[in-house]
Amino acid sequence: MVKTDIESFKEFVHKHPDLIKEVKKNKRPWKEVYQDWIVLGEEHESWNQYAKDKDKEEKQDDRSKSDKTRTELTVGDIVAGLSKIQINDVQKYLSQFGSLMDAVQELLQQFNNQSDRPNQLPEKRMNDYPSYRD
Repeated sequence: MVKTDIESFKEFVHKHPDLIKEVKKNKRPWKEVYQDWIVLGEEHESWNQYAKDKDKEEKQDDRSKSDKTRTELTVGDIVAGLSKIQINDVQKYLSQFGSLMDAVQELLQQFNNQSDRPNQLPEKRMNDYPSYRD
């Protein structure tokens, strides 16, 4: 026999006794609860506050297990990524980077020396050539 939506909703309400209390206190009408149940579905976390204490504990345990799984997956992903790295490749890239830094440093030193030279170069050049006035 196939359950109707109404029968499924009744079972859902019996699993969430605090929901019944809320409706009885006129905080929410049944129509609104039913519409939310249709739209959100039975497993939506907004229903956890209305569940029986046993159900609440089970759902919290499920959440903590899924959080642990996510953490383990993240750590596992990091380890998997690190295992794919070849040490020789890393050394090669670091060596290339070091060579690049040396070249940049040498270039900067050349620019610094040239900024100091303009005053010296013309005098030096004049002294290198014999003068015709002698």
